[in-house]
Amino acid sequence: MKPGPLPGVDVPDHAGGGPFGPPRCAPLPTRLGLAEPRPDEPLAVVAAGPAGAARRDVLAALLRLAPDMLAVPAGSWLVVDHARAATRAAYVPGYREPHSYAPDGSAAGPALARPPRRVELSVAEPLLRHFTLVDTPDSETLGAAGGQILRDAVGRGGALLFVIAADQAFTAAELHLLAEVARTRVEVCFVVTPGGSGWAPPSDKVPPAGADPAEPEGRVIRGRRGRARQAGASAAGEAGRGPAPASPGSPGAPVDPGSTVDQTEVVVAAHRAALLSAVPGLAGARWYPARPEEIDALRRSLVGWAAEEGLRRSSAQPPVLPGTHGRVSVLPGPDSTEWSEQLDRQARACAQRIREHLALELANIHLRVVQEIVSGVGCAGLPQLLDREMEALALLATDRCDRAVRAILDDAAARVFGAPVADGVRRRIADAVRFGLADHLAGRDLDRVLLVTSTAGVAELTGAGAVDSVSGYPGAARAEVLPPVAVALSGGCWQHWRTPGNDDPGGARSWAQRALREVELELTREVSRRFEVIRLSLGAVLSDAVDHGILLA
Repeated sequence: MKPGPLPGVDVPDHAGGGPFGPPRCAPLPTRLGLAEPRPDEPLAVVAAGPAGAARRDVLAALLRLAPDMLAVPAGSWLVVDHARAATRAAYVPGYREPHSYAPDGSAAGPALARPPRRVELSVAEPLLRHFTLVDTPDSETLGAAGGQILRDAVGRGGALLFVIAADQAFTAAELHLLAEVARTRVEVCFVVTPGGSGWAPPSDKVPPAGADPAEPEGRVIRGRRGRARQAGASAAGEAGRGPAPASPGSPGAPVDPGSTVDQTEVVVAAHRAALLSAVPGLAGARWYPARPEEIDALRRSLVGWAAEEGLRRSSAQPPVLPGTHGRVSVLPGPDSTEWSEQLDRQARACAQRIREHLALELANIHLRVVQEIVSGVGCAGLPQLLDREMEALALLATDRCDRAVRAILDDAAARVFGAPVADGVRRRIADAVRFGLADHLAGRDLDRVLLVTSTAGVAELTGAGAVDSVSGYPGAARAEVLPPVAVALSGGCWQHWRTPGNDDPGGARSWAQRALREVELELTREVSRRFEVIRLSLGAVLSDAVDHGILLA
């Protein structure tokens, strides 16, 4: 067969494909980043930082609670909300209902086969009327997957509270996270706590030349909104000149007992100068030393941010979307064969592309897991590592499916109604498609969790409660057509690799390879099933509109 001529360079490709080839799927992200919050997303302050920085004590002082009330199992997230009666519940993958226990820690918690993904604590603290407080695992334990989960939560919540000790320095992973945050609207606050030797800075942390903390340019100055101001531009620009000679008041010089220089402010200024030399975009971030009066200032600052951000999100979307009510007519004389065939091709193309991306991501996960088994956390740390990888993979798969479904819906609706539809019309179509999912065999039991077992297999658990239990930070109720993808490790798998007798790196590598292969097969079937039911349900909604001449939803 002789190939046909190639199109000219001045002939644009059709965005949705043409009759001579499959349509192109919408651009999909290669990794999870800071999510753009929806207008109805609740405000949240996400706390992060390294171990040893007394982050729990800072949060306890912020909430005026005992630090023991904020204790959670290692690797679990803590979500603190407001309620009249204090409650505590642990959400564990593999269960449809949360496990409740005493909020004050007076009684032992439930005996669980594996740590919960999150623990929700509700207390009667007025500060929590403004926002939700979320505490995350220590930054050095997150890894690549945990960093993606943290970015997603910070983007949706809107604020990051980073806690670091006086004798600690920012790591490369932390600076990478903060650099991404600096390019967004996320509010960033820093709290510096005393280290093991009090307020003495680390020996390798010397402020750049020109950032003498004893001078007004290096001192933390608070404005009427509590924003820490400092001449960080000069500090960041002079960072490459090397450390300045130790002068009185600088972190590298001894402090005169009779001097009026506040060593706390010196340490805060040194940390700020070190950060701005790598991330100058955070020059406007607020800095607070961990002292009672400064914690009160932090409370007022966060309340002010919540008021402004809440107003901004509320005004970003009108109470009634355009097109929510009214008649929506179909384009006169649409070719039902053309738009339906285009819908079929686009749904299959998106499913294939997402399957390929997930297969590539699972290959990367396998490389990271093998590396950690051999020279990292070992067999005992394998469950925590793989469970976090599966959580990040599920978030990525959910985000890709949501983006692709929105693009398919918009393209098909524009073909039927003759123009891009308004937000209210899109919402009506999406609600009708979601309602019609259960009418098709492939659309039943989409709310399910894939659980990796100790035999390297994958089990299923259905139900909305089961899906909710695998989320570290759930956020607002979903407005998407499809439920989220959920993957986690079962309790039996967790116990198997925590047993000392199973400390076999070779067996762990083989088990991980087989388990990830099973996860890939299940996700491939799941993605195909989801886009097949989207094709059927959306096709039914638009076919009814074509038959009646108007949108019936």
